[in-house]
Amino acid sequence: MKRCGLVELKAKFQKKHKILFVLAGLGLFIYSCSSDPQIDVSPLPVPASKVAVLVNGEPISLEEFDNEFRLMTIYYSAVSEKDMPAIKLRLFEQLINRRILVQEARRQGLTLTQKEMDEAFSDALKDLPDDFSVILKGQGVSVDAWKHKLLQEKLVQKLVQKEVNDKVRISDDLVNEYYWSHLGDFWLPEAVSARHLVVRGKEKLTQVLAAVQKGQEFSKIIETFSQTPDASQGGDEHFMDGDRWPPLYLNALSKLKPGEISKPVKDDFGYHLFQLIKWRPRRMRALAEVREQIHDELLKKAQDERFNQWMILLKQKSKIEVKEEMAPVVGAALEGPLEK
Repeated sequence: MKRCGLVELKAKFQKKHKILFVLAGLGLFIYSCSSDPQIDVSPLPVPASKVAVLVNGEPISLEEFDNEFRLMTIYYSAVSEKDMPAIKLRLFEQLINRRILVQEARRQGLTLTQKEMDEAFSDALKDLPDDFSVILKGQGVSVDAWKHKLLQEKLVQKLVQKEVNDKVRISDDLVNEYYWSHLGDFWLPEAVSARHLVVRGKEKLTQVLAAVQKGQEFSKIIETFSQTPDASQGGDEHFMDGDRWPPLYLNALSKLKPGEISKPVKDDFGYHLFQLIKWRPRRMRALAEVREQIHDELLKKAQDERFNQWMILLKQKSKIEVKEEMAPVVGAALEGPLEK
């Protein structure tokens, strides 16, 4: 087996081992069941004194809202005090919306299988630290609360895929129409691809010029002498729009043919030499180049619009009752879109 194959195999093993390690730490074990049982994501019972809001008669507890807030702070720690009321209200609305969607999924008979649950946990844990269970505990969130939220979100994704994403189609004609009516968006500006070397002293410059005179490969000269961040890669040669180059540099490049090296150019940063790789003139991107990009952007926009309209209809049919004594705690106004 080639060494690169061994490295890839080791990386895959380490990634899988990490996920299993975190799963074990969270008390989650993935099973392979031929019967593929259904997973219950029904709402948990809530004592009457702990109810923050009723959504179509189903209670959401203050604890559930609190867990939502604490989980948010794990991922977004830099939140200012002045933004806190708006964030709390937004989280409260998200919690209500998710409950409405979970109810709609149950009404349609949608469920999660064991396989889908396993995938949800594996996907969620890919980028989490090994001590995630410790982090949860430190935030005062139980593993069961995190699992329940994750499974509800997975069920909602399944519903949205069925009711929104699968019902939106973008035709070739629509892509073509968008392209021809937005041609101005698809101009590629003039751009230059070049290698760049910079040194700060005349002694170094003399050594560089001697190496150029000997015909040494310019990328190797850059690796040896240049004081730019990309020196170890032989200089940056990706395309950069012409108007992003300093005029002094662009003027030096404009006198070169591909492969040629400029004379030294001096500024406050030192002495610069450039090797022109390619000069790309301003041009219009062809429809074939941007078809997939246009399709994806139109699809995302259409899916978002369909989801928003569908969500409005679901909320209009729902009865949402915020408990008056809980409103100040969760930051929810008793007047406005939450009350039906």
